[in-house]
Order: sequence, then C-alpha cells, then structure tokens
Amino acid sequence: MTRDVVALLATAPDVHDVTAALLAAGERFRVRSAAGGAVVQLCDDQGRPLVSIEVPVLVRVPGEVERLLGDWVAGAPAPPLWWVETRAPGNREGAERLGRRFAETLAERCRGVVWPPEAEP
Repeated sequence: MTRDVVALLATAPDVHDVTAALLAAGERFRVRSAAGGAVVQLCDDQGRPLVSIEVPVLVRVPGEVERLLGDWVAGAPAPPLWWVETRAPGNREGAERLGRRFAETLAERCRGVVWPPEAEP
C-alpha cells in the first residue's frame, strides 16, 4: 500500500521551489523522471523509488478539495490552487517521511498546507 501526502498551494511551484523541496527531502538520494516526465522520483542508491512526486495539478473548482480530502482543509488556499501529490511505498522505512518533508517545504515556499495533517506525538 502507498502512503500519500498532498501539498495544496496558493502559488504554482517553480523550478527553484521544487529543487529546494527535493533537497529538503534528502541530498543523498538520486532523482529520476518517470511516466514520460509526469513523475519525479527520489530513489535509493540501488535505484529503487522511495517517493514519487506527480506534476502539479491546477484545481479551479470551489469545493473540489473538500470533496476529495474532507472538511479539515478549511485552512487550504481557495481555488484556484495547485495540488501536488507524493506517494511513498508503505513498506519502505522512512519513505513517507521523505514525501512529507518534500510537501512541507513546498507548502512553506508556495503558501500552502499539507494533507494529511501530521499525527500528534
């Protein structure tokens, strides 16, 4: 099973935002594209994907984010907004944390929020 983390952004991420978020996730990982460039993957030294990051999707429809993720997103930017989804394999130690770190950095740089909210300790 995969673990998804979504960044909901007020502004479109540019190459500098994505690069900063990739570096925040971890400098020691390899980066490669997949699905004809529609996905960027952070991979370990053996080339196994740890996190897959999909291209940003523009959401224009009011209420669409709430329909998909629930009411908690009241703090999310109002549409139009950018949806960036990361997926991590549930069986890879630390992979979900990498995806979350990427999403949090992107949200910080592009005025957004991250779903799901991080669990309380």
